[in-house]
Amino acid sequence: MTVRTAIRTTRPLLAVGALLASLVLTGCGSAGAAGQNGRTQDEASGKSVTLVTPQKAGDSGPTDNLVAGLGKLKEAGYITRFVAATDPSSHESTLRSLAQAGTSVIVVSFSEFIQPVKAVAAEFPNTRFVHIYADPYQPTIPNVQTVSFDTRAPSYLAGVLAATVSKTGVIGFIGGTAIPSLYADFHAFEAGAKATRADITVKSAYVGSFGDPVKGQQIAQTMFSNKVDVMLAYAGGSSLGVVRAADQAGTHVIYDNAESPETARSVIAVASQHYGDTMARNVLTIPAGTWKAGQTVAGLADGGTFLDPAGQLDSTGKSAADVRKAFETIANVKTKIIEGTVDVPFNTDPS
Repeated sequence: MTVRTAIRTTRPLLAVGALLASLVLTGCGSAGAAGQNGRTQDEASGKSVTLVTPQKAGDSGPTDNLVAGLGKLKEAGYITRFVAATDPSSHESTLRSLAQAGTSVIVVSFSEFIQPVKAVAAEFPNTRFVHIYADPYQPTIPNVQTVSFDTRAPSYLAGVLAATVSKTGVIGFIGGTAIPSLYADFHAFEAGAKATRADITVKSAYVGSFGDPVKGQQIAQTMFSNKVDVMLAYAGGSSLGVVRAADQAGTHVIYDNAESPETARSVIAVASQHYGDTMARNVLTIPAGTWKAGQTVAGLADGGTFLDPAGQLDSTGKSAADVRKAFETIANVKTKIIEGTVDVPFNTDPS
């Protein structure tokens, strides 16, 4: 769920053939006969999708989730490829080479690709670009669609859950870095909690990094020693440290990764995003004729975001029954959020 600062540099254009030879194939539909410029018939007819991410697969998080989403596009008849572009200096040349090779849809993820997409998209108006987890481009680029996620709604539901199952009346929120989007998530979490239980106390802290589980554990240990017994961890890789601290303290965590550690006794629920499903759904609007440029927002209504019981919930002991009971209330609140009868605040003030 993290949005990181983009780093933009460039290097000479990679040869198209060399780049395509280096692509990691996640699966292929029927390739068809090769045509001009090395393009297959399927590629030329708009049936190829390449996912380009700034991280390698194997993160048990957003990247793996996106790669899994390629499977749905493969089933729909697309040729699918995955490229892990871990060197920021390769981003612009990678996108340009893929577009030159006739790739019909290029999907990128996170803010590292904002400037590369802006530099390349206008040169290839017939190539569609889908940017996962990005703010809308200003001005709108006719062949670029951005996808953001409404994480405030599951944060609100997490507040309902935390307030319901807390025994001490003190709950907590740990974010990765102190940024406006996470401030908004905290205030939504707090609002859900206070709407559920007037006497609840909500504490917050920020690790300063989405990749420092040691510091995440240290901060969580301090908060758990000060009566916090349920924590919403929105800290990416740092959340692993929060889980370790909760396991040791015998407290509970609402985790921000759909692939929560199966051995973690403390994880009672997952608040996260379905990156891959959202990517596939948006790409499939192209052949359906409903694709549009500009901003799209995935949320509770379309399953883009969610709060679900953890897969290992039944191993958490007596708390499992309390959590499952709480989800009966959460289902009702979720319906009201979607209908618009429960207002989730949007407040980016520092917490």
